[in-house]
Amino acid sequence: MDFLTELAVDKIGFGLACIANLFFFLLTLATRVKNLPKSLLLSWSLLNTIWAGYYIFTAVAPYSSTLSISLELGRNLLLLLFLLSALGNAQQTLWQLLQKGSVQLLIVVMSGWTALCVFQLLSTNLIFTGSLAICILQLSLLEAIYRRAAAERWQYKPLVLGITVCALFDFVLLAESAMFGQVDNQLWSARGFVYAGIIPLLIISVRRVQAWGINVYVSRDIVLQSSLVLAAGCYLCLIAVAGFYIRYIGGNWSNLLQTAFWVLGFAMLAILLLSGAVRRRLKVFIEKHFFANKFDYRQKWLELTRQLKLIDLSKTEQYQTVLYAWLNAIGYQRGCLIQLDEQKNFNQLAIIGRGKLNPDELVLLKHYVQQFEAKHWIVDLSDNKDPFSQQHQLNNIDIQLIVPIYSDTLLWGLCLMNAPDVDRQHLNWELRDYLMLVSEQISSYLLLMQTSEQLSENAQFVAFSRMSAFIVHDLKNVKAQIDLLLTNSIKHRRNPEFIDDSFETLAAMQKRLENMLSQLSNKQIAAANNSVFTAAAVVTEVVTQRCASKSPTPVLNISNDGQLSVDKERFASVLFHLIDNAQHATADTGTIKIDITTDEHNLIVQINDSGCGMSEEFIQQRLFKPFDSTKGNAGMGIGAYDALHFAKQHEGQLMVSSKEGIGTTFTLVLPLH
Repeated sequence: MDFLTELAVDKIGFGLACIANLFFFLLTLATRVKNLPKSLLLSWSLLNTIWAGYYIFTAVAPYSSTLSISLELGRNLLLLLFLLSALGNAQQTLWQLLQKGSVQLLIVVMSGWTALCVFQLLSTNLIFTGSLAICILQLSLLEAIYRRAAAERWQYKPLVLGITVCALFDFVLLAESAMFGQVDNQLWSARGFVYAGIIPLLIISVRRVQAWGINVYVSRDIVLQSSLVLAAGCYLCLIAVAGFYIRYIGGNWSNLLQTAFWVLGFAMLAILLLSGAVRRRLKVFIEKHFFANKFDYRQKWLELTRQLKLIDLSKTEQYQTVLYAWLNAIGYQRGCLIQLDEQKNFNQLAIIGRGKLNPDELVLLKHYVQQFEAKHWIVDLSDNKDPFSQQHQLNNIDIQLIVPIYSDTLLWGLCLMNAPDVDRQHLNWELRDYLMLVSEQISSYLLLMQTSEQLSENAQFVAFSRMSAFIVHDLKNVKAQIDLLLTNSIKHRRNPEFIDDSFETLAAMQKRLENMLSQLSNKQIAAANNSVFTAAAVVTEVVTQRCASKSPTPVLNISNDGQLSVDKERFASVLFHLIDNAQHATADTGTIKIDITTDEHNLIVQINDSGCGMSEEFIQQRLFKPFDSTKGNAGMGIGAYDALHFAKQHEGQLMVSSKEGIGTTFTLVLPLH
């Protein structure tokens, strides 16, 4: 409590002046423009900050110490240089300003006067009298600026007004001090408050003056916080004055009464600063009376964008996130997001801060849909003059704003919003346009989410269809083996070796059918079953058993054999489809050659035919496109696609070269085991 008892009003005033000038310094420093007025204004505000801070922490009488005199005259000199630069060209440099005779004379006189004051070669009365001349010079320069501004006078008016107030206050203070030989304590206590109070005028002016290009930006939150700090400072001053008065008249009870008053006063201040309702009311007051727009649209749009980025299309609470972003866009706490089906029934997608729609609200919304379905109209139910509000009893309605959501020209749904009376935004042209813009932005996300769900379902069907196509493709292989088995059974049915081979073939087909049924049950393609085998043996088996029944019969040439570590059945299936495609493209009198060779790391299988060939355009656009077949209903269009996918899956290659009317060569390259 020692600090409270020593609390002085002048300290509080200079504290506010120090904070205000520091804030103005940082605000101006953040601008990118570089010119002489800005530099001098920065220097003056920084020196004012130091000047105010000096008087906070010292008990030295003004104009009585070397540092006090230096700070007073230094800030006056900087202010005069700033005013002289404001009278000239904003693009001039400091060197150009210093080359002027009037400026040089001013610096010499101010330097000599400072030396006389610092070395105490003058009496106190003369020091105060000389400082009066500086105030008169400041006032004359301010008058010149205001007069020369002419049509741009409104830009300079806050600056001239603010600095003039300070200059006149200093003139009165110095005049009385020169008369009585000392500074008046009451006027001195008010000096800090005066210098703190002119900062808003300076901010307005430097933003207006286009010649300087200092475009400062002050957000609503900064104004709110600054207003709270200023109000708290004024409140503390009142507490201090009242506390000293109580001490003065309190007699024996003075210390007790003063302490109790200060404790209760600080408690009341804490309650007011921490009260959400007070802060909201102050913010609404500031936005209504100090800003042209209802919202800080840059900040609101950034917040809306950040909220919408949080939407996760894979989670069920995505609509809750959308509604929260919508409510936060205007600072509301309660809302409901609903969608209309084809029968105009309401599907509640998300609810925040309220219960489900009650029967009265459902009736009201049905009337809204009937009346405004095609009008893109936002309704404010708190507006007693609105005809729609007058048609309904609103006692059981927890809705203020009804915002429509459209998909093209059709009403997709509604967003219902409400808030306590202190936070409510009354619908006007600005809020209506803002809500329509937000509605368009959010509705695009809602439609994207709905489309994403449909695409996800379609993708599952496509994946299942693609899997079914591969299975049908494999079934064709099984059928080809059965056809071959039946064809050979006519000649070899009594041959024991043929019967043994038939059972082995049937067992392989039974295993393949089990794999296909498993894929259909699990809705996914079976994992690869790799094994190590000799490539030439599998190729020979495919040529002699699966492809021998068609013409022309392939001719196999094995230069070098090698071992592979892949899915044997899949490898055989890929070769069969490549050879089968070659047979379909080649006349019965043509030729098909299969060459097997190896290099240092790979097995190379070349399938060369003398068929009709393919154009380069067909190879690029259609050959490896799934479900695109030249065989009509006889083909599935996935043979070449499956072969290419198989080669890439095993870090190999499938290359094709072809000329129309001459033939085609497929080259399958797979890494050796």
